[in-house]
Amino acid sequence: MKTKILLTAALFLAANIGAQGYYGDDEDSGYSSGSYDSYNSSESSGSDTESSSNYSQSTSSAPEPTPTPVSSFASTSSETSQEASSGDESLNDFNKLHGRAYNWVANQGASPNVNNVLRYPHSMKGRKLVYVEPTLNTALISFGESSTYFVGLDNSGTVGLLTAGLTLGDMGLSLDLGLGKNFISSTSGANEESRSLTMAGDHIGLNFSLPLGDLAFVANAFWRTTIDEFSTTTLLDGAESSRNDAYWDLFASAEVKTNEAKDLAWAAGVQLYRHNLSVETKNPAGSATEADENSHIEFAPHFNVSLKALGNSKARVLLGANSTLGFQMFDKIKDFSDGALEIGLFIAPNIFAEIAINKYFMFFSGASHNLNLFAYRSDKIGTTESSYIQMLTEQTFVSVGSRFQWKSIALEASLSDAFINNPFSSFSGSTLAANLGAFIYF
Repeated sequence: MKTKILLTAALFLAANIGAQGYYGDDEDSGYSSGSYDSYNSSESSGSDTESSSNYSQSTSSAPEPTPTPVSSFASTSSETSQEASSGDESLNDFNKLHGRAYNWVANQGASPNVNNVLRYPHSMKGRKLVYVEPTLNTALISFGESSTYFVGLDNSGTVGLLTAGLTLGDMGLSLDLGLGKNFISSTSGANEESRSLTMAGDHIGLNFSLPLGDLAFVANAFWRTTIDEFSTTTLLDGAESSRNDAYWDLFASAEVKTNEAKDLAWAAGVQLYRHNLSVETKNPAGSATEADENSHIEFAPHFNVSLKALGNSKARVLLGANSTLGFQMFDKIKDFSDGALEIGLFIAPNIFAEIAINKYFMFFSGASHNLNLFAYRSDKIGTTESSYIQMLTEQTFVSVGSRFQWKSIALEASLSDAFINNPFSSFSGSTLAANLGAFIYF
């Protein structure tokens, strides 16, 4: 209920100001039309503008000290030039870092958001801001002079997640850390027992990025506990026995992408992923490991592209496609499976549009769906073999949002209704999600 009230109030305030032109033609807006503080990552936004090695968005944001004009917003005809001159609104006025409400469809050509800058830490260079997001209980602060330091507060499963990073020259490095560990030990004469619990969400990750001319490179890796893990070791009458849960994910990825705001933006990369669900037991009689049928290794190259289909200084429409070719190799399980193989080609076409209503108010919207162009699974149990083929266009989801900004503050809100059913995804179902975030820029 609190989220809906906050979201409604934010949208009403922005709409009221946009409709009445309350602030008029105030030049002291704090958002120069020549500065572009954006640098996008492939996950939530694509086209990146590197302002003196800045990167703007949740993982990529461009620095404010060195503004860079955005050629992709420029008018290409005399008609649009005359139209732009008739008012003071321009998308250049909104070239600050966006919140997570912006670009839910992950169009590669959209301006960067908070997710992007956290994934591409070098893009934090030169940024001085505070971001808070009450709907998802997250926050971010960045500060510094010769080097930029940033700290993020988020959540991972049932534990909190701390992100700490800095920029060194043109490079950026960050550490993600969420701790959820408990240790208990007891002794009784010659008998001993030790127990430990690792909570779901226990997490450690590293992110590294740097610009490479007109491109940008990023490498990410993390280890995360996915289910509460219990481990017990017992020494009873000289005999030792133990049980150890192993419920974790290990992930590594690398990506190269364009780092300037152009009519054509792209990103290419690959990810390696290990999903482990197993239990190991040991006793004087021997040891055994029991694996879950969902334990597997995944290799997935991806390529994202975005093209500006329509646009002038006030508005633009981007057409994009995010494609992934996934290979999953499942563990062999004795007397159950000799190991299944899954191959899938997935494409997510998307449309993203944004328009500046005036210097203080903008609307943005996007639509996308997942196209399982080809998904194949083969399995073998003893002498029995089976295969499965799927071709499926999943339901489309649409998001709509707005941004209000004035001087050094900004407020963004969005609403999205989504239905996801992907064999390579752990989520399936329908959800209505609202997002609200606020910035203070320095």
